[in-house]
Amino acid sequence: MGNGKSKAILVVLVLVLTIAAAFTAGCEEGTTGTTITDLADREVKVELPVERIVLGSARYLHEFAAVGGEEVLDKIVGWGSDLELYDKDTLDKYTEAFPNKVAAITDVGYSSTLDAEAIIALEPDVVVFPYWSATDEGLLADIDKLDQAGIPSVFLDYWSDPYVNPIESTLLIGTLLGEEERAQAIVGYYQEQLDVVTNTLLEIGKQKPEVYVEVGSKGPSEYGNTYGDSGLGAVVVRAGGINIAQDDLSRLATNTKKIDPEYLISTSPDVILISGSKWETADSMRLGYYAEEEDSRALLEAFTERTGWATIAAVENGRVHSSFHGFSFRIFNFVGVQAFAKWFYPEEFSDLDPEANFREFHEKFLPVDYSGVWMISVSQ
Repeated sequence: MGNGKSKAILVVLVLVLTIAAAFTAGCEEGTTGTTITDLADREVKVELPVERIVLGSARYLHEFAAVGGEEVLDKIVGWGSDLELYDKDTLDKYTEAFPNKVAAITDVGYSSTLDAEAIIALEPDVVVFPYWSATDEGLLADIDKLDQAGIPSVFLDYWSDPYVNPIESTLLIGTLLGEEERAQAIVGYYQEQLDVVTNTLLEIGKQKPEVYVEVGSKGPSEYGNTYGDSGLGAVVVRAGGINIAQDDLSRLATNTKKIDPEYLISTSPDVILISGSKWETADSMRLGYYAEEEDSRALLEAFTERTGWATIAAVENGRVHSSFHGFSFRIFNFVGVQAFAKWFYPEEFSDLDPEANFREFHEKFLPVDYSGVWMISVSQ
């Protein structure tokens, strides 16, 4: 009897331990998730694939839609208000295509107006932020609140290293959504499109053109920001140009980062590039899904009428152009590189058609159709 009772107790004990181990393992899997490394080099544990997403910057919509398709709009439960502020054409385009899906997404504020409590209430599996904001004290405080609520945050980067980090960021989106193959296909296409320019530039022995870039958000009456080695400045360099502001940032006003007009006129760059989007200022440079060619060209030509610009080489030779502002920080920034390269070296890139390639990117990877005006030049 003693022997049988011992065996029975042993069986029960083993069964209890087995159930306990299974329960513990399930809890660990449910609470620890998968460790990923984000673009701020942070190790973050996330339950994959994610089903509820908050985009701290709504301007990541294109990237998530490219990887996740139309269905990703059902997973985005909240986003920042920056599309409304800085790229309303994109917001309108997706609203036109998917009105009910977009209407269901909660606005959680943006930058200084970001509402951490509103994000927590949405119970997301992950919150995605742009890397350029990673040192913002207010955002870091919000991330602490999210951490305390058990909500992981991830940084992506399509800005600071614009031809390396977009690849890593897109692959990370693929990991988050469980769409690794799709992300690899996008990255492969992206690299092929960049290589078209890079390989041709290696064979060009000409003097590089000097280039001035400006954000066209303020219109002709007020100079907008220019860039050193970031943003549109990085696109200029990648496309084989010399950015006149890159090596001497002392030429820029301390706080506004506007170029000294006298320096610009005296330098007389070979090419001038004005970026466009849908901004609030009435005479700002207009490009995007709903822009019209005649209006956009008229707006661009108004910039050439600024005081002193008539003597600038770019104006004299009709080499004033405009490209979409987002071409400096999107997964399709290869379009900006191609457009710039074609403007810098028209003979060598005569067969390159950046607009057709951007249309193809839409057809292959985006759930909205191509429309509007994304690049334009002054009348010859």
